[in-house]
Order: sequence, then C-alpha cells, then structure tokens
Amino acid sequence: MYTKSTFVLKFCFFLSFVNLSICQNAQAQLAITFPFEGAVFQRNTSNLATLNIGGSYTGAVDRIEARLTSVSGGNSLDWTVIHTNPTGGTFTGSLFGVTGGWYTLEVRSVLFNNVLQTVSLSRVGVGEVFIISGQSNVQGVENHGNKASADVQGRVKYVNWVLPCPNVVCQNAEPPFPQFSALNSAASGVMLSPNGVSSWAWGELGDALIARYNVPILFLNTAASGSTVGNWSRSSDGLPSNHVQIGGQYGGNINFPYYYLRKALNFYAAMFGVRAVLWHQGESDSIKNHNTDPNDNTSSAEYRDSLQYVISRSRNHSNKVLLSWAIARVSYFQTTNAEVIAGQNLTISPPNKIFPGPDTDNLQIPRPDGVHLQNVAGGIQGISELANRWNTSLDNTFFANATPYAATTPPSLTLNCASGTYSITAPSGYQYFWVNGNGDVSATFSNNQTIAPGPGTYRVYLKDIFGNTIVTPSVTVPNSLPSPPSLSASSSSVVAGQPVTLYAQGCMGSVSWSVGQIGNSVVQNPSQNTSYSASCSIGGCASIQSSIQISACPVNTTVTSSYASGATINIKASNAITGVNSINAGALVTYDAKNSVTLQPGFVAEKNTTFLATVGAGCSNSN
Repeated sequence: MYTKSTFVLKFCFFLSFVNLSICQNAQAQLAITFPFEGAVFQRNTSNLATLNIGGSYTGAVDRIEARLTSVSGGNSLDWTVIHTNPTGGTFTGSLFGVTGGWYTLEVRSVLFNNVLQTVSLSRVGVGEVFIISGQSNVQGVENHGNKASADVQGRVKYVNWVLPCPNVVCQNAEPPFPQFSALNSAASGVMLSPNGVSSWAWGELGDALIARYNVPILFLNTAASGSTVGNWSRSSDGLPSNHVQIGGQYGGNINFPYYYLRKALNFYAAMFGVRAVLWHQGESDSIKNHNTDPNDNTSSAEYRDSLQYVISRSRNHSNKVLLSWAIARVSYFQTTNAEVIAGQNLTISPPNKIFPGPDTDNLQIPRPDGVHLQNVAGGIQGISELANRWNTSLDNTFFANATPYAATTPPSLTLNCASGTYSITAPSGYQYFWVNGNGDVSATFSNNQTIAPGPGTYRVYLKDIFGNTIVTPSVTVPNSLPSPPSLSASSSSVVAGQPVTLYAQGCMGSVSWSVGQIGNSVVQNPSQNTSYSASCSIGGCASIQSSIQISACPVNTTVTSSYASGATINIKASNAITGVNSINAGALVTYDAKNSVTLQPGFVAEKNTTFLATVGAGCSNSN
C-alpha cells in the first residue's frame, strides 16, 4: 500500500482543471437605443429624475448594468444592475434619483460575472426643458445680432428642425427622430424645433440658467410670426382664423399656429418632460387694436379668455393638468397697447400655475424695424436684454412653484418566434407607428401592435389617447433561428455527489437544460458519469440541443478488471484506489488517487507494461 507519507519510489503530482473561457462572438453587439446622445430630461422640484434606459444585445447575457459619471454638476452613480436575465435581445431599466447635471452614461453586459462589452453615450443630462411660444420676438429673426450660448460643455440644447410650410401652407407633419445639438452657433440656419429661428435670446438665457443651477437646458420653440391670441385659441379647435397682417387663413391650415405647440407637448415633452411654456405674444393684437374697425379689436377680457383657453387646451391635449405657463407683458408694435397688457395681467394666476414673465414693452424703444428686438453693433443689445429679463422672471420662486412633468417611461418591446418566424410585439393601448432603425414617425410600414418583419432593427412610436408620442428602444430581429448554445463546465470530472457548474454561451434567448432548469448557468451534483444537454429558445422557437459529458469519479474504487495489450486507462478516485487486477504487456494504465493507492495480492503488471500510480491529485474538486 502506498500513502502520501510512504510512497517514495515514484511520486507524480498532476493538477488538472478545466478553464472556463468567456468568448464573445465577433458579431456580438451591445447598444444603447434609449436615451439619445445629448438628450436633456426634466428634473423634479427636488432636483432629481429617473433616467430610463433601453437597448439591445446579442449572445448570452446574465445582466445589464449602467453607471453615470458626472461631467458638470450632478452626482456620479456607480455600476447598478438595471435588468437581470434579459431575453430576446432587448433590455430596459432605470437609474433612480439622478441629480440634475451633465453626465456620461455607460452600459455594460455581464455573463458569469465577467464583463462582455461596454458602450456609452458621451453626454446625457437632467435639467430644465422649456417650450417657447408666442410670436416673432421669441420665434427669432435672422441677422438681428443674436448671440449663441458660450457654455463650453454645450449644455444648452435644441433639436434642429422646423415643421414644413411649403408654399406658405403649413403641414400637419410629425417631428423626426430627435437628434440634439448645442445652441453654440449664432449663424443663420439654426432652427429650434418645431418653429424657432436662430439662437435668438435662448443661448444667453440658457447660459444664465446654467450659471444659477448648473444643469443642462433644452429649448423647444413653437412661436409663430404675426400670430394673434385669437389665431392660437381658434386653431386649438381646428377653427379658421386670418393672419392679421397678410390676410387669409393663418399658415394656410386651420390647425396653425397651435399645432406647433401641440407637437412640442405631445412629442418632445412626452419623451423628455417639461417645466413650463414661456409665452411672449401681443404685438399682432396691438395691430388689430389700431384698426379703424372696433369690432376687430382685442379687448383685455377677450385676450384673457383666449389665452386662458389656449392654456386649458394645452393642458388637456398633453394630459398635464398643471402645466405651468409664464406670461410676458408685451404689446409693442410702434407703440404699446394697454388692453393687451391688461389682458395678459388678467391671465396671470400663480395659484393656477400661470406665472408672470418679463415686461418688454419698454425694451429698446424705438426699435430698429419698429417691432423686433436687435443686438445693435456698438449700441443697445435688445435681444440680450430680453434674455436677461426672462432670467429675472424665472426666479427661485418660479422654480419652487412651477410644476415639472417628468419624461414618460418608454415601454419595452418583446421579440417572439413561432413556426420559424420572428415577430415583435408592443404593449397594448396605443396607436402604433413602426419604423426601421431610427426612422421618422411619418415613414411607417405598419400600424399593428405586432409585426413580423425580416432581419433588421426596429422601434415603434406609440401614441396614447391624448396624442402623446413616445418612442421605444430598438429590437434587432436576427437573420437566423436560434443556434444551439456552446456548453462548458467548471470541471469535466468531479467527485460523485459534489457540485459542478454548467455554462451555456451564445444564446440571447432562454437556455433550457435537460435537467428541467433554465438559465445561462446551472449547478448539478452528478453521482455518476452524466451527459447534460441544453437548447436556446426565443419565444416558441428552440434550437437543437448541445451536449456535454461530466465524469463523476468515486470516493474509493477497487479495480478488478484486466486490461489487455494496447489499452490506455486512467482510473481516478477522490480518496483511495485498490488494485487486484492484471495489466497485460503493452497497456498504459494510471491509478490517480487523492490519498492512497493499494496494490493487493492478485495485482499483476506484466513486463513491458506502462503503469503509473499517482497519489495527491485524484479527482477532488479542491484541486
């Protein structure tokens, strides 16, 4: 008998183990498909927001984690699990309690506690979202000396697109997929969606708000040149109204100018949230009040009633019953008009979330063109002073009392498979506008809740009963049915009854094991040599099975079998091996035991036999 202490003739130590290699397929991808680069989300009155995150992946993933690193303001958040055991190639989750600030967002996929891939958005923010509305002195005018934001972090944001009005007939168009820009250019051609012209006062106002609160600012501009308050109130119900200066139906469309505001509320404010509407309008009503026809005048009561109606419609149409408004006092068109100013003052009601904006009728009088503000080279900086006055009006009292609305949480999509065909299903209760990739809502190819497209990447715009629109994260439809997973194990040989971990890689769906368990990894305790199998399923489509063999060696074994010439045998035990057998010439036999190898009478190893007795390794899981 040979033991650890007495076996001195020949002692061989072998450390044998299985290396688990986490191999990422060259085609494996992780992507953030919500939020979007440069997006700004409305914070609450406690300077916090929930950041909703969604995306896609391929291959096997146990969990998705995200973190935020502060760039300017805010507080960094360390890696946080946002989705455990995702299936179907999509993930959704949230980071809660995100402080107002400007961040880098990182998302990573994890399998078997190993990071597979990390992707990022360089900038995403929690701050303030404002909708500008009224007429040209806030819509903006090109070449009037407007200044850009000077913020070096590019935290004053906008979307560069305006609703089309070909041949002076405005279209009931849907905004495109949102792409954000920094308002750091005063050049011509900068358009603030859905109808703003130039950086106007908003780059400077954004800088002033950043200096106070150190959070990013998003401006949406719905103002409409030459519009009266009656144009706004009547078009909110789709009723005709004339342009006071050029005649004819305003915008050639009974839905305008209110359609600009409604799209900003239903599209952008639904996706990113909103703090308030900044209203600056009255010049065109002053023109009306200078007419010779007294029946065409706008009285203070009429102005109040019309504007209150617009406010009410904006709240109803967006399902934001406490949507805040700030009302500027403005009427100047070559002169001021007391009725218009009185109507604006009558509208202001802080308990009803209608706050005072700036007084601007005494600003830059006389004006270079009789009505529009201008930054005159070497002279009065009228546009800059407009920004300053709005900043003064949006004081701490305003921010403490103006009710902010958070972004709507985008629902997730489900990738299914049945009868060899993939399909994508959206949640119920919406209108559906499916697009390929980051397509625009107008470029739809299906309006069904479930679609069965070919391979590609898809998302859907969802409209609720109010018309609020949210865009979901993307889903990628594979170009083939599920492939069998690649199987490996923590050890290919274990002591009988001891645990072994089985791993499956490569399945972006659900892994089903022959032992009745589901998951990318399972733990088993084989009592004998066992073959395990697993398949990958997405919806109702399953791959063929992959298999792996696990050897379960005994604690003690007595070898009685004789081995013929040419045999190659390796016998293992976690404690002891007892040999009473014969080994014929030409055989290659190894006894590998943890503690002892005993050769009892009856054991014979013929001449020219290769026989090795190894003590100290065996098949213990501790090795």
